[in-house]
Amino acid sequence: MPKFLKPNTAEVAAKDVDGEAILINLTNGMYYSMDLVGGFIWSLIEGGYDLAAIADAVAKRYGIEKAVADKDVETLAQQLLDENLALPGEGEASSGPIEAKGAPAPEAYATPQLNKFDDMVDLFALDPPLPELSKQDRKRIGSVRYAAENPPSGKEHPK
Repeated sequence: MPKFLKPNTAEVAAKDVDGEAILINLTNGMYYSMDLVGGFIWSLIEGGYDLAAIADAVAKRYGIEKAVADKDVETLAQQLLDENLALPGEGEASSGPIEAKGAPAPEAYATPQLNKFDDMVDLFALDPPLPELSKQDRKRIGSVRYAAENPPSGKEHPK
């Protein structure tokens, strides 16, 4: 297990929605959600913190044993790696304080879960998002796609 993870920003779009993390793998159309505990962990992964510091923050925030937090953070981290949502971090992890995010949680602790959904896979297969392309490139691709999907009927228009 790497010391820390980083979001796979080249292939994944992520958003915090009321403390839950919503992630979409742009290459395959799978999307994922993580509950409030998982959302908290994801926010610290996005911050570049190492997994040990994240487990400490989880234990402190939720008032659970450090061993439980270590196991749960490592399990979630492995799932994120397996799904290619996060990558092993390179260089040094963030060393800034986590205290601001470590205030006692208003919700009870629940083992973080990575929930996986595939109901958008077909949509992404038909129209995959291409975030690395410029707006002009997307328009050009759209025109080519329209022409390919709407070939001329072969009938000439009357003059």
